[in-house]
Amino acid sequence: MPQRQTERALRARDKRRKELLQAATQVFARRGYRAASINDIIQAADVARGTFYIYFRSKQDIFAAIVANFREEEKPLILADQEDLHATRDNLRMRTRDSVLRWLEFYFRNLDAAKIVIRDANMVDPSATRKREAVRRAVKSSIAENFAHRQRLGLYRHSISPQLASHFMLGMFDEIAATQLQHARKSDLGRIADQYVDFLLHGVLLP
Repeated sequence: MPQRQTERALRARDKRRKELLQAATQVFARRGYRAASINDIIQAADVARGTFYIYFRSKQDIFAAIVANFREEEKPLILADQEDLHATRDNLRMRTRDSVLRWLEFYFRNLDAAKIVIRDANMVDPSATRKREAVRRAVKSSIAENFAHRQRLGLYRHSISPQLASHFMLGMFDEIAATQLQHARKSDLGRIADQYVDFLLHGVLLP
């Protein structure tokens, strides 16, 4: 019996922490980190101020937790891209589109968190910034390695630096996430993925 009670208490604690994180994410996305307050968060979560401090030390602490969770959930997508080393000329567009669409769907599911990570993380918390940059380095490294692999297969031009390509590709995605996804519907994601891939693989010049 005591063990079951402990398990229930732990589940309840985890549930309340997630509710606070969800409420804070919505508040930060709507108001911005600077303008948001702990009062805004506890009102959105419908909890007492004391409850907030059971789980988080400050507004900055809960913001850092949101960034950490978001970056942790990105890791399976990075791993999937790192393992995608079977591109051929016939399936290149499909594989590239599948990867882009996975990332678009992830950001769309986590739109509020993505918004504050892109907009606020670098200005708020040095530890959050370091975590964000560590994940971005991993993403850029994965893109560069994938790009270089496709160069070796004769699919991409050798005149393009894989490292620069990783900056170009990630920069385009960041801009899409920061602007286009904010007003998109789920049904738009496939079209956005198609546009991204067509621009990446064919550029803007007519053949």
